[in-house]
Amino acid sequence: MVGKISLVGAGLGDPELLTVKGLRKIEQADVIVYDRLINPAILNACKIACEKIYVGKKPNYHPVPQDKIEEIMIEKAKLDLNVVRLKSGDPYVFGRGGEEGASLKKAGIPFETIPGITSSIGGLAYAGIPITHRDLAASFHVYTGHLNKSDQQVDWKTAAAAEGTLVFLMGMSSLQEITNQLISHGRDETTPAAVIQWASRKQQKTVTGTLATIFEQAQKAKLEPPSLIVIGNVVNRRKDLNFFEERPLFSLSITVPYSKKRNMTNCLSDLGAEIVELPASSIQIFDEKIDFSEPKNIVFTDQLSIEMFIRAMKICGIDWRNLMDWCFITVGHHTGTALKRIGICPDHDFIDVPQCLQEFQVTSNTLFLGDSFEIARLNEQRIPGKKVISHEEKITAEIPKLWQETDFMYFPNSKSARLFLTALSTEELAIVRKKKVVVMGNKTKAIFEDYHLPVIVTNEPSYKSVIDKLIEEM
Repeated sequence: MVGKISLVGAGLGDPELLTVKGLRKIEQADVIVYDRLINPAILNACKIACEKIYVGKKPNYHPVPQDKIEEIMIEKAKLDLNVVRLKSGDPYVFGRGGEEGASLKKAGIPFETIPGITSSIGGLAYAGIPITHRDLAASFHVYTGHLNKSDQQVDWKTAAAAEGTLVFLMGMSSLQEITNQLISHGRDETTPAAVIQWASRKQQKTVTGTLATIFEQAQKAKLEPPSLIVIGNVVNRRKDLNFFEERPLFSLSITVPYSKKRNMTNCLSDLGAEIVELPASSIQIFDEKIDFSEPKNIVFTDQLSIEMFIRAMKICGIDWRNLMDWCFITVGHHTGTALKRIGICPDHDFIDVPQCLQEFQVTSNTLFLGDSFEIARLNEQRIPGKKVISHEEKITAEIPKLWQETDFMYFPNSKSARLFLTALSTEELAIVRKKKVVVMGNKTKAIFEDYHLPVIVTNEPSYKSVIDKLIEEM
């Protein structure tokens, strides 16, 4: 058997610009072979067991030659592994995807190509520059900026005479030559021009000028690769169409815990922040035996403890009708909601465990279900009743070091904070101490205090309060 290879375009850099199909292939991949400009956050979508092979190239530094990259893909596919060749932008726009596809075809390896948003179009859009415009440009021309390394040299006479928009990719080191060649071949030196660095990322920076001044302007702004060069009247539309760089959280990077709903993650992203999402936690629900022979007061400390209880019921052949004399207590809004979702209204619903212990009469006939952390706290306090560890939840995947470079970290609840902190080494906890950590609520703050780590607490438990605090601390 031979595996299949997907040549996937990752787009500009913002992970949300990845196509739906591209994301699915990444999630299913056994091996990812990826380039330097790939946003590391995209790799969070990989399976835990996925092998990640870095083959990135820098200007004048290619540690993994192109033929070796192709050899790696073929070898992995012959092991019956699904391989994703992850490339920035689009695989067929100066991405050498055509060469790789031909090599795979020759080797008899099945492959597919999944296009990505090329920076030559999307990168301009993120800077507020349309590549075409009804009144300004009816065509566009995309060139490689690697002027000395291309077998197909730029026809400067044709490029200078072209009426549409000119875009040069990977041309930062050749910017001066590009502008000089166009001017010397007849292009008006007052033609608007722009350079866009790290399009769609927090480091995005855009400089505008003319064909005669753009090199000096880019040097003054200290722009570096990766950058795009765009030349044409469409540059003048930036003042009306710039949106990304005007967002309130633009240039800010924030680490957030994994969330299926992604409500706050999406909110922060829409406000311009670059998001680094921590890996999802792994959950193991235990098949502990529960004595159903006599009624009990049962305390569910979270949603997963309910799931464990139902599994125990099934094992013992018990249904809810057998438990009419039981008293069901839930801790936390989400726990109460989860119990109601299966048709059972809790007899008591408390905000947290301390309130439960204070207001409910705990006896030897009380059964607590929860994770090891919650059960350990109850045992430390010598609370009466029986305690059963219903499940274990922790981050088992390697946490990418990207979180260490973000400007802020945000934790909405104590659970997400605890999962993160318990997964860190002593050295990593020392890094957290130096970071700006925004948390929602005193319970979340208390988790960090247990580790003697300072945090910034929002004024109230709301998304707006989080955003206000981030802007205040910028």
